[in-house]
Amino acid sequence: MDLVAFEAGAKKNCPIYEFLGLQVLEAEDGVFKALIPNTKASGNHIGIMHAGALFSLGEFLGGLITARYLDNPRKFQPVVRDLKVDFKAPAMSNITATAYFTAEQAVEMNAKLEKTGKYDFQQKAVLTDENGTVVAETLGSYALRNFLG
Repeated sequence: MDLVAFEAGAKKNCPIYEFLGLQVLEAEDGVFKALIPNTKASGNHIGIMHAGALFSLGEFLGGLITARYLDNPRKFQPVVRDLKVDFKAPAMSNITATAYFTAEQAVEMNAKLEKTGKYDFQQKAVLTDENGTVVAETLGSYALRNFLG
């Protein structure tokens, strides 16, 4: 997967990622990582990362996973159905989100999409600061369908 091209496309299609300075770090061997820098754009009124930026970072990984593994991305598109955020500590530096999705899960996803035209999954992401402190955990529910017809 060309991470530079994917990041550029994500920022073009969803300008909030450009505004937040999102960076795609990894999408190989079942490991998915993205980062949002702690800047004025991603910050809140007391100098820590805004809850909305943390939400966006955790939610983004569901799209990154499906972009990496979908056999037919023109036919099926992911949308988030629900996302729960458990805030653990103040986010005072750049924040990296990490999620895992195996090749076996990808095979199951594509097989179910071809058979039924839909696939739902949950994805956990762990958000850490530059010191490795967990600042939040997200649990997203995603739906894959042919939303564009």
